[in-house]
Order: sequence, then C-alpha cells, then structure tokens
Amino acid sequence: MCLDGSENMLKSGPEREVVILMTDMIQYSQKTSGMPPEEIRDFLIDYHGRINDLICHEESLPLDIEPSAGDGCLVIFDKRSGEDRSEVCTRALGVALRMAEAIADGTLAPTRMGIFLGRIIEAQLGKRMAKFGASFAVANRLEELCGHFGIHLLMGREVARYQKGFERNLVNMGKVSLISVLHPMNIFTIYRPGIQNCPAEVDEAKLLEFIQMKNEAMEFFTGNLKLGVKPDFPRVREELLKAQKFFRELTDREDIGIERILEYIRERPFPTIDFNQRGMKLEKRRDSLGERLFHLSKELLRAMNSDFYHALVVDTDWERYFKLEWYKKGDTIIRIDSVPDGIYYLDSGTAEIFNGKGELLTTMAAGTIFGEMAYFGREKRRTATVRAKTDMVSRKISTEDFEKLPVIIKIFERIAMARCQEIAENPERQENNAVSFA
Repeated sequence: MCLDGSENMLKSGPEREVVILMTDMIQYSQKTSGMPPEEIRDFLIDYHGRINDLICHEESLPLDIEPSAGDGCLVIFDKRSGEDRSEVCTRALGVALRMAEAIADGTLAPTRMGIFLGRIIEAQLGKRMAKFGASFAVANRLEELCGHFGIHLLMGREVARYQKGFERNLVNMGKVSLISVLHPMNIFTIYRPGIQNCPAEVDEAKLLEFIQMKNEAMEFFTGNLKLGVKPDFPRVREELLKAQKFFRELTDREDIGIERILEYIRERPFPTIDFNQRGMKLEKRRDSLGERLFHLSKELLRAMNSDFYHALVVDTDWERYFKLEWYKKGDTIIRIDSVPDGIYYLDSGTAEIFNGKGELLTTMAAGTIFGEMAYFGREKRRTATVRAKTDMVSRKISTEDFEKLPVIIKIFERIAMARCQEIAENPERQENNAVSFA
C-alpha cells in the first residue's frame, strides 16, 4: 500500500544535534558467502549482541542503536540534560575506542567506524519513526574511508575538536572532498597502543612522538588559512618519509595513512587549483606513472612490446624507484659535461635545453623523458644543460636504481636508439637532436 505523506509523515520533534556512529563489518560478504541462512542469522545475532554489550553501558547513555543492512549498525548519541558538545562527543568516541579494543583482542569481528557530529530530525513513517539528515551520509562516508586509510575509526573535525581526554592521541588524516558529500571533511583518528595498527607493546612515549611528527607534517598538507600556512608538498613528503621511517622502526610495520598521502603527492605533485577549499579528491584515481608513460611518450610507444607493456602498466613496482623532485623556475636540473646521475620524466611544468654556448635549443613539456642519452652514448657525459622554465616537477630514477631494472634499461635503450636514428635521418638537425635530451 502506498503511504499518503500528509497523513503518515508527521513531525514528531524539533531538529537536534547528535553524534552519529556508523559501523560496518569488514568482509561480511566473504565471511558469509558459504553459510546457509540459519548460520548467517546466528552469526549476525552474535555480532550485534557483542556490539550491544560494548555500547550499552550506563556511562554511554542516552543512545539509540539500530542494526543497518544486516552487518552494519547505526548508533545515535543524544545529549543528556545540560550536556554540551564536548561531553557527548567524548562519550561517543569512548564507545568507538572500546569497540576498537574489542576488535584488537578478537572479541569483535573487524569493523569500520565513522563518527560525526551533526543535526537530524525524526518523523513518523507509517507505523515507525524514521530519522532524517545529511549527517548520516557523512558518517557513512567516514566509515567507508577507513578502508582507504587502513584503520578502523575515523571522525569528523567537530568530534575531534570537542572531545576531551584523547587530545595527545589525535592523528590528522587529511582534508578530503567526495562527490557524494557537499563539503570537504577534515578527518582524524586515534592512535593508541593495541589499536589502529599500533602493537600493544609499543612504547607509548615514542608513539606520541610519532603522532606529533605526523601531525606537524600534515599541517603543511592540509594548510591552515587562519595561521597563514599554505600547502607545501615537497616539505610534506620529506617530513612524512621521516615519520614513516620512525613508525617502521617503532612498530615493524608501515603507517598506511602516510602511504596514502605519499601516493596522492606522487600522483599530484602540486596542489590542485581548488586544493585549499576542497582538499584531496578521492573519487577518481589518476593514471599511474606507467600508464602515463605509455599514453604520453611517443618514444615509449615506438619502443613498445608486450614485455615492456607488462612492465610499465601491469607490474608497476618499478615506479617507486622514480623519486619526485621539485624545481623552481630557473633551477638547473642537468649541467652539460657532468657525469649522468639519473634519467628523468617531466611530470609537470616546462624545461629548457641549452648547448655549451648557452643557446636555447628546445623546450620540453610534461610527458617528456630526458637524461637517458648520456647512458647510451660514447662519452657517458651530459650533452646539454637543462633548466626549469617554470616551477616544475620531475620523476628521477638514479643510476644505482636504474641498473637494478633490466626491463627498464632495455626500454630506455630503445628510446635512445630511436633518437639516434632520428638524428641520422635528419642531419640538418643533428646538433639540436644530439643534445636535446641530455
């Protein structure tokens, strides 16, 4: 029967501010794919029973808990009489951390959690009360983003700001923008011994030192308009690499959140034009370096065969050897007659090439490979000077790393051979061609 909205959608109360905790079991479909209905029923009853046992404590009330889509759960924390934002945010975060501890000790199946402070309203829908508000969608996206950052818990900025007692353990995960959510979100999590990828036996003082290192680096990733701090990706990368090294030595594992920021910077070495307002856009993945080389470089297209395609596009572990380097306008990248120290891929910006007399020979745009000729020529020396015409970013593979990758050596050798052939076929352009790619 269709419902008549005027008769069955009755407002029951004013809009109110609450904290929403949205949960979802990790790999639920995989875990239950071979179960008969009765076993799935018992499995979910046990799962939700454990969540209820963790949540429904006197100090957590008042709250409303509803199973959602079987393996999910929606928890709404209301304010007590006379309670402010700080107290309700602290109660909700305390419940989430209790769940994180249960996940760590194996008493609760791995679960993602998103926490958000927002406004909702209730209305009667048929014979039941339904809750409405955009805050549910935001909490849901926070829960989903946990998988991207390799953690069990994410919270919005307001929850992080108003909670009390966990300030030292707050970790800045970045500012993200999603198509499904109108406004960008500053997201945070909590690192404590025994939860969130942190071993139980970790030195707590050193963990707090790591948190401070990471947060200071992230300040230069998200920027802070009030303090006049602008995003500075070269500095972020340098400081996050130090923080990652520290975390690895401390825990014998990697911080996945740091890896995600480093991946973002590798794909977008400069902040996008709307980065200050929108932060990271995670809806669309940029092509890998291998795919861009395949699509953009005519030299690689000439050299292409199935082995090369597999190396460039399918098995892209080699990409980690190409290190990002930032240059300011006018910086010298390669100096003529110097010993070659690497091969470059011009990621963004433009560069100019000069001969020994200082004469401009050509300009290179994004997508150009340069620096390989010195490895395959007779002199084994740089044949030109390369300077940044604009602020630019390159990806450089060092001589030492280059020599570890036989397939990549063959690819660049084929590129050099193709250029030599082009020189031979165009003798009137011989000088320019001979030095144009250093």
